[in-house]
Amino acid sequence: MRVVLLAGGGHASDVLGVIEARNAYISEDSGRRIEVVGILDDNEIDPKRFSHRGIAQIGRISDVNKVDAGHFISCAGFPKGRKYLADIGLNAGLRGLTVIHPLAWLPEDVVVDEGSVILAGVCSSPGVKIGAHAYLSHGSLVGHDTVIGDFSSIMPNVNVCGDATISEGVTLGASSTVLQGVSIGAWSTIGAGALAVKDVPANVVAKGVPAKWDS
Repeated sequence: MRVVLLAGGGHASDVLGVIEARNAYISEDSGRRIEVVGILDDNEIDPKRFSHRGIAQIGRISDVNKVDAGHFISCAGFPKGRKYLADIGLNAGLRGLTVIHPLAWLPEDVVVDEGSVILAGVCSSPGVKIGAHAYLSHGSLVGHDTVIGDFSSIMPNVNVCGDATISEGVTLGASSTVLQGVSIGAWSTIGAGALAVKDVPANVVAKGVPAKWDS
């Protein structure tokens, strides 16, 4: 399976780490390994992140139609950039590739849509639904029957309790908490360490304990 990474910053390094960990568990002759053909970025990437791992920049984002790959991963760290790049990849006829670290724990009934990336230490309860091109970072906990929308970014050590709704394009900052049954509106941000105790509307930034936002 051949994949191109769209964007080449620190987030791409994390994504590549998940692919490397997954490939380490799969024999070379199985035909199931993921081959990263390279990185596309409109800026020069930092070679110290990738050169020792055998990955190079092969062009700009606009070169996506020229790559020999059937899949892509949108490697922007935050939702709006990830959606922008995902739209480019999809319009080029590629499919989003989902990658899950072998040290993440997801029950069999958890649904993960195309293009999402799940890092080591993520732990999900049953009944969870994760949308397309979402990102769940190290050590995040997701409670039962929670819905995580497309393009959402769940940063390290986030705690989402059961029956929560994380809408499209939400960012949950590092070590933030969303309590049971709480809904976070589309394209809102919950600040690092914040505690969402009630529903948060769309397109706001909520900070603090309890989380508050400007109306």
